[in-house]
Amino acid sequence: MSKQGKRDFRPNIHFTPEKNWNNDPNGLIYIDGIWHLYYQHNPNDVVWGPMHWGHAVSKDLIHWEHLPVALYPDEIGTMYSGSMAYDENNTSGFAKYGEKPMVAVYTAHNMETGLEQQCIAYSLDQGKHFEKYYGNPVIENPGTPDFRDPRVFWNDKKDCWSLVLASGDHAEFYASQDLKNWKKTGEFGVGVNKVPTVWECTDLIRAKTGNEFDGFKWILIVSMIHPGTEGRANIQYFVGDFDGDTFQCTEITDEPLWIDFGFDNYAGVTYGNYDRPVYLGWGVNPLYANFVPTGEYSGLMTLPRELSLCETEEGYRLKTKPFGIDEYRAGAFPIGNQKPLLTESFGLLVQGNFGRIALKNSRGEEVVIEVTVDSITVDRSKSGDLSYFDDVDPKLFKKEDLLVSTTKRYMRGNVNMEIIFDVSYLEIYADGGLETASVCVYPDAPYQVVSTDGDLEVKMYTIKK
Repeated sequence: MSKQGKRDFRPNIHFTPEKNWNNDPNGLIYIDGIWHLYYQHNPNDVVWGPMHWGHAVSKDLIHWEHLPVALYPDEIGTMYSGSMAYDENNTSGFAKYGEKPMVAVYTAHNMETGLEQQCIAYSLDQGKHFEKYYGNPVIENPGTPDFRDPRVFWNDKKDCWSLVLASGDHAEFYASQDLKNWKKTGEFGVGVNKVPTVWECTDLIRAKTGNEFDGFKWILIVSMIHPGTEGRANIQYFVGDFDGDTFQCTEITDEPLWIDFGFDNYAGVTYGNYDRPVYLGWGVNPLYANFVPTGEYSGLMTLPRELSLCETEEGYRLKTKPFGIDEYRAGAFPIGNQKPLLTESFGLLVQGNFGRIALKNSRGEEVVIEVTVDSITVDRSKSGDLSYFDDVDPKLFKKEDLLVSTTKRYMRGNVNMEIIFDVSYLEIYADGGLETASVCVYPDAPYQVVSTDGDLEVKMYTIKK
């Protein structure tokens, strides 16, 4: 179970539940200036358990108002992950009294049999309370284990609703006129996935490329846990085209493309009903999330991130950058080789050729980021409390594989990097967001100093919520 830490590890600007467990972000939707965040939630314990949908809202994705649980388990199953449709034209027929329905499309998971089916529920009070559809399930299980996590969106190509979901080791696509009656239109992944494992938490987004002749491409996002291959839980992405029925990958690579080279970003999806892809991920590795030393709560979300594509020498690659935090950055001043830290929430702006940056405390604990002309490494092997690794089945992963991670750089030479640290969560955005890492650390005492060496110029800013 989640352990009581030696101090308070709750971040200042990252979403956390008031108490108890959270994991996957669900039902992300932007309506009338309000960002809705639903999430996998166990309201009764700090460890994973019967899933509900928690709910919070924000005007800026930084300050959150916690609302009552939105979806509860029923006779079909517990409330696994899903998404939200804003049915402005009342295609579902659920509207009453002029209220436009919000329709949750989610997986019901039977805890006894493991059967997973897709269901819907609708809200007529801005997403606070939901009525389950009497005709559930709307997509019955076709005889497949791991059939879950629908991501619904309006399909302009076909003038209908579409969804993508995970089905074992691939993704399937469905279409509907009314959110109630669905027909399968295609699938993707069989024979092309370079990591043979179960897929989860699929998302399909349209993103800018920055190329005037090829202005947009589609990105299919898939989460996957793959014990035996460094025991990682990662998010893979594919770049290609969507014809309205199914996805086709156009960027063929020898190795998988990962959203994040860190350890703690999983089940990430994007907001619906917004003009750009804005992403949130679950900021803890599912392999050890039950055991982290955060006390009365467990789980957090990454900072919101805007996604786009960049054309590199190797093809289109995903770029991520922090979204919506500009007004909370307070100044930026140069630092020397060593600078005392006066806050636990700050950012570093880094430029240069090569070098090493370390956040340190008085107990000799440190987390290190090392940059070369062609790689970036993050090392948390001496970052603080690592006892949560001891509770995980060693067959799932080797501890050392989740302590140090290195990625190649797509833009070799001088680096341009932003590092954001928030009490116990570290995010790295390098080369315009072509390389991104998310890392949990639990130092026994706050980091007190940032030290640098090598050919790097570093500026620091504080973050004020």
